[in-house]
Parts: sequence; C-alpha cells; structure tokens
Amino acid sequence: MSSGSRAAVPAGAPIRLFRNDWSPLRPPELGDWRPTRSVSMVIPAHNCQPSLDLTLAALRHQTYPAALFEVVVVDDGSGPPVALPPIRPEHCRIVRVCDTSTGWGRSNALHVGARRSEGEILHWLDADMIVFPEHVAAQVRWQHVSDEVVTLGYKRFVADAWPTAEQVAQRCAAGTVDELFPLAETEPHDYVERLIEETDQLRAGDHLNFRAHVGATAALTRDLYEETGGINTELRLGEDTEFGYRLAQAGAVFVPEPGARSWHLGPSHMMTRGEALRRYNRPFLADLMPQPRYLRPSAHRGWAVPLVTAVVPAHGRYELVRTCVDRLLASDEHDLRVVLVADWAEVTDERRSVLADPLLDRRLLAATYRSEPRVVLAGSAPATAFPGPYLLEVPPHLGVDADTVRRLVAVADRWQVGLVRLLPTGASSAEDGVSLWRTSALSRAARVRRPDEPLDQVVAEVAGRRWVSGDDLGVVDLRPLPETHWVPPRPRLVVRPDKRSRRAALAGVDTIAVGGIRSLAHATRFVAGRYAELAGERIRQRVRRAEPPPPD
Repeated sequence: MSSGSRAAVPAGAPIRLFRNDWSPLRPPELGDWRPTRSVSMVIPAHNCQPSLDLTLAALRHQTYPAALFEVVVVDDGSGPPVALPPIRPEHCRIVRVCDTSTGWGRSNALHVGARRSEGEILHWLDADMIVFPEHVAAQVRWQHVSDEVVTLGYKRFVADAWPTAEQVAQRCAAGTVDELFPLAETEPHDYVERLIEETDQLRAGDHLNFRAHVGATAALTRDLYEETGGINTELRLGEDTEFGYRLAQAGAVFVPEPGARSWHLGPSHMMTRGEALRRYNRPFLADLMPQPRYLRPSAHRGWAVPLVTAVVPAHGRYELVRTCVDRLLASDEHDLRVVLVADWAEVTDERRSVLADPLLDRRLLAATYRSEPRVVLAGSAPATAFPGPYLLEVPPHLGVDADTVRRLVAVADRWQVGLVRLLPTGASSAEDGVSLWRTSALSRAARVRRPDEPLDQVVAEVAGRRWVSGDDLGVVDLRPLPETHWVPPRPRLVVRPDKRSRRAALAGVDTIAVGGIRSLAHATRFVAGRYAELAGERIRQRVRRAEPPPPD
C-alpha cells in the first residue's frame, strides 16, 4: 500500500523508514570504513569456562578497532568463578553479578553487563559462540547509520567435538575460521532463517518481526536499550523474545546481517527441550506480550499488558460517558483496558451540597469504576500505549458495537498501518471520530517528527493510515439518542470466531488509504458516500418487503 506523498526531510534528520523496510539505509562497506562508535560486547557466563575460552579466543581477532571495543564477561554465580583465559581481547574484564545485584539468570546478567559497560552500542553474545573476525563490524555498521536498528547475527549449530582456544585463534588469524567444522555436519537456525527468508529479509514482515530476535547474537544502541526499559530481569527464560517484542513497540527496525557469521557450540535448548521450554515460557510471556495472539487463551482474563488501551475523556454527563465506557468493556475483544481521563484530584471529600455538587458527574464516574480492574482513572491521556501495541481514542459521545474494537484491530493488521481512523455519520473532523494508533508507529514518529508537523501525517509516513466508516463498524453518536437509551449494553454471549470467520472479519468493511497530506475532506466524502449506499440499500429492502408476491 502506498503511504502517500512524503514531506521533504531536512538534511541531517533521521531517515524515515517505512515499517521494517530498511532498504534506504546505506551502511558502510566492510573493510572500507572507519568506525567512530564504541561497542560493548556483553557475555553472560555461568559455569561455562571451556566454551567461554573459545568465545574469547575468537573475539581476540575481531576486525573492529580495539580502541572502540570492550568485552564484559558477566559471571552469574559460577562455581568456581570464571576467569579470563590467556587468549582474549585487549579490553576484556569480568563483572561479578553478586557484587552489584541480588538477581540471577541470563536476563539479569545481561542487564548488569549493560549497566557496567560504557559503549554507545551494546552487542549481546552467548558464551558458547565462535564468531568470525568481521562479526562485530558487520552488525554495528548499521548502528552507525541509524539508532533505530537492531541487528541479528547468523549462526550454525555444531556437534560437541570442539577445537582448542589456540586452534580457534589460529583459524581466525588466518581467515579460515569457516573451515573449523564441516558445513554438512552443522545445522542452521531453521525457524529464524525461514522467517527471514519468507519476509524478504524482514523488510516485508509484519508486526511479528520481533520473533526473529532470539538471543545469542544481536546489537542495538544504548539509547534504544534505555528507551525500552532494558531487559526484563524477572524472566528466567524467553527474555530475548519479550525484549524483542518491546523493541518492536519502540519502533525498532530489525535487520538480519548475514555477514555476522558464527558457530554455536552444541544445540540450542529449544532444539533439545523445545516442548518443556514452550510450556514454561507461555504463561510468563502471555502476561507481558499480547502478540502473537495465540499466546493468550480465549478466556476473559486480565493481563499485565493489554492488547488495546482505550482512552476516553470523562467530559459530559455521567450517563453519556458511562454508556461509552460500558460499551467498550462489553466488546468481544476483552483484551482491553480503558483509561478514563479527567482531573480526578479535584474530586475531594470536603463538605458540599451533595446533589448540587458541580463535580457530581465526575464523582459518579469515579464511584462507578473505582472497583473495575479494567478501568484506570488518569489525570492526563497517555501519549502512547507502550508496551501495549494499540492506543484507541474514543470521544465520550460515541458508542461502539460489540465487535467494533476487534474489527478495527483487524483493519490495522490487515493493512499493517500505523493509524486507523473511523468517522461516524455526520462527523466533520477527525476529533469527532475514533482513532486506533499503532504503538510502534507512534514511537518512531516521536523520534523523527519536527515540532511543526502533525502527528498523524508523520505516522502515515512511517507506517501508513486508513479511514473506515463508522456505519460499517457499528459506531453511533449517542448525543441525538434519548437519555433513556444511555444505558449499559445487555450482556452478550460472546463466541470466539473460528479461523474462517476471522478471515471474514473485514467482510463488508470498506477502507480508504490516506497518507501524507491527503485531506480529511476525501475521507469525509468516502464516509458520506458509503452511508448513502447503505441507506439506499435499506430503502430497497423495505420496498421489496412491501411488494406483493408475484402471481402464480
């Protein structure tokens, strides 16, 4: 889908990448550039001295300038403690987790290493890897042209017949490390490489590209690490996938780098204990990751990170706002949280005329939702739903149908856009409609947006946007209705759609692509035309029902 016309970007401004298409980036060629950014290689280590010796021997011969490259080995409580071998990089040191943290595990060790290191770029590497001499340079050249890039190295899994550290160093120095193991006796990382190949090197991938971020070897800027909150140190397994998910919500661009080659000593845990790992990871990851959707069962549970965060200003009569919020809560997309925005600090308990209280409507809303776990009373609207993937803005005078939210998300995912705007009949501006913002697009737009640019235009440039008709998705303006209709919706029997009905979720939903500086008037005419078509069809149906049957 075309994102529309692109506004001119000032010289020196960050390159505005569209979704995960990293094609416009031009990293320097290996062997023909002068690096300028410092790199910290962080290696978590636990009772792995034999393989660590081989990893450090390979790192001794990296082509990246030694003055800009440090290696931080993080000893996660090894017994006996790991030690630095004779063959190691010039700037290499050990950090003991027990000296700075009470935590444990790979995620905690990586975070400790990030905190105790100094480089502008962080490069993760496991302690059972033998990397080729250009491994570091191949990855971090991308961070020299974009702070949004997360690079992913390649690896092949080898058997248990390991070389010595001296043999590794000799091969690296001679440029023959690729001959350490017979290629036919090694295995690729099938799942990851298949994902990369099927998505044109992730350039044509969707919002699930982060599934390729699976540990062992990757690099990103320290600023991006800090922006996303760093690795979750409470996770004992699966921390790379969860961190990759948050990187995606931060608008990161995932770039696979075939030039960053390596040998992985022995099979991965997923190869040997895949079912046990998936069984362990699922409840932990499901709580923190709304995507992929299969992680979460259809039962109406609450989660730490909801799929959709709906923001409703608490302006207007209590009954009107309550109807808007209750309709959202009754959605068949139950993975939703409502943020009800007002100056709740003004709702104090001093003596007052109870029924003539000027804050009565706000007070009634606070009492209505104070015990509802899916409603948050907030003093200001969030700028983003991070780490949740979608922010839904709903004016308090609009009421959604049971399937509106689910179908809006389906439109966003079908077209992979950063913004879906819904205009109900009679709306004259975007502020009168519903807006579904993709968190990853908002995050990227925030980094590249100039102060004078409309946010929706920048989101359209980095991810695209579409308009839909409120009549198609069952959104109604509550204000013209009698106040007796401002009531919570009746309970519904919600049935989870099967695969066929999910594919049909967009049936009957017309959308229009709007990008760049295309006007709201175009979308308004589209909605009006769509409404006229529907109204005409209803009239024709009524006429047909009123016609007498044909003679025999």
